[in-house]
Amino acid sequence: MLAIAVKMLFGDRTKYTILVLGIAFATLLINQQGAIFLGLLVRATGPLQNVHQPDLWVADPGVRFIAEYRPLSDQKLNRVRSVPGVSWAEPLINNWAVVELPDGRFEKVNIIGMPRTSMVGRPPEIIAGRIDDLRAPGAVMIEESSLERLGHVKIGDTLRLNDHRAVVVGFCKAKKGFESNLLMYATYDNVLEFTPAQRRNISYIVVKCQSAEDIPAVQRGINELGDVRAFTRDQFALRTIDFILRETGIGVNFGITIVLGFIVGVLLSAAVFYQFVTENLRQFAVLKALGLTGRRLTVMVLVQALIVGLIGFGVGVGGASVFTIATRKASAELDAMLPWQLLAVSLAAMLVCILLASVLSLRRVLRVPPGLVFSG
Repeated sequence: MLAIAVKMLFGDRTKYTILVLGIAFATLLINQQGAIFLGLLVRATGPLQNVHQPDLWVADPGVRFIAEYRPLSDQKLNRVRSVPGVSWAEPLINNWAVVELPDGRFEKVNIIGMPRTSMVGRPPEIIAGRIDDLRAPGAVMIEESSLERLGHVKIGDTLRLNDHRAVVVGFCKAKKGFESNLLMYATYDNVLEFTPAQRRNISYIVVKCQSAEDIPAVQRGINELGDVRAFTRDQFALRTIDFILRETGIGVNFGITIVLGFIVGVLLSAAVFYQFVTENLRQFAVLKALGLTGRRLTVMVLVQALIVGLIGFGVGVGGASVFTIATRKASAELDAMLPWQLLAVSLAAMLVCILLASVLSLRRVLRVPPGLVFSG
């Protein structure tokens, strides 16, 4: 009987194709929008994408989002260093500056400042130049995707950075932040020269513990200082993502798009599948007249729906995967992510979709009278 169900399904190629495309469209929209949404959330974590050496990030207790912080003083840095179990603690600056270009344009840049001695927070990948060159006065290293907007500067060229002379000493690869501004690296001292002086300058204090087992104890010790708060990398990332979801409309907008894709897929698939079953009622009546039970007929319809759903799901996921790979190869401003968890959720949504599309059709199949086969 299952072979007959498959032959009935593939017998009408037009309706079969429309059914597959309906499921594929819903799957593509769910996965594509979900991949962009996840990419946005990860991008919002800013420096957390690039800095992996420390075990803890120390910030002001009121911090909600990694790109919005209250600067810390050198005194707090020394207090953090005094906590038992701390191997090292270094200052990190995440600041902003304006680059003036020769053609009169200007660009806002995100500049990361790291300690001159340890270079903690260095770019994850150097593609030109040497990291040691950053120790020179006024030296900066530019993230490669920022080069086009900076006029394709070369190593040795100078830039006007907040009315200060900056020398390009190399290029690197790194993940940008939520704002997608240009990204530069410099030493802590050079950043203080480029950006307006303040009484407090440290954006975050990054901490390495003496052992992995010491991390919880060190975190508690830092929190007990009272005027700072320590986070693991995952905790800080989740705090940032929670802020994005709660304080911006990104989650609602992407959620609406995903739900609309699901609804369109359900309605289109239900309409076409219902028409497909209706036009094959005579065949179902023949099978019923031959003694096929309602349970067997139900299995036949569900098998047809499952075949269409899985093929449509594969086509939709394939399209979403091509989109994700294309955005990464093109170094797009938006990095889409397609983890297996998203695929599992979209598969569950597809199964619900074909189940709903089968409900109305099953009612017609189960109620069809065997005598229909003898009617004109």
